[in-house]
Amino acid sequence: MFMMGKMFKYTCWFVGSLFLYHYYVVTNKDKPEAAPGVNEQMLIAAYNTRDFYYFLRDLLTKPPVDSLLMERPPTPPGYQSMKTLVLNVSGTLTHSEYKLGVGFEILKRPGLSVFLSQMAQNYEMVLFGDQ
Repeated sequence: MFMMGKMFKYTCWFVGSLFLYHYYVVTNKDKPEAAPGVNEQMLIAAYNTRDFYYFLRDLLTKPPVDSLLMERPPTPPGYQSMKTLVLNVSGTLTHSEYKLGVGFEILKRPGLSVFLSQMAQNYEMVLFGDQ
């Protein structure tokens, strides 16, 4: 029984090393099929692992969209396009405070509605928050 555990351990080390060799061949050689000691099934597994790594890297590092704002429609000649006003919701436009027994309350700043209605006439407004 003890010998069976050692054989399993050595087999796992051998298969893992063989897979790492194939992964090295796939990532660093021009023609991996021509490398010495290459097994077709291990080569397919190495290709799949490489492709999955590239997929995860792209998923986590590249933005999901190219532009965050909608494209502006073209302005007629002689008209000036609206400027963009970027405002932070938490802290600038609203105030949050904690009350015992109630929890967090989010309160509008005084004059916020009038400010937003006046700014909406002259600016394209973008609101963002961090909560």
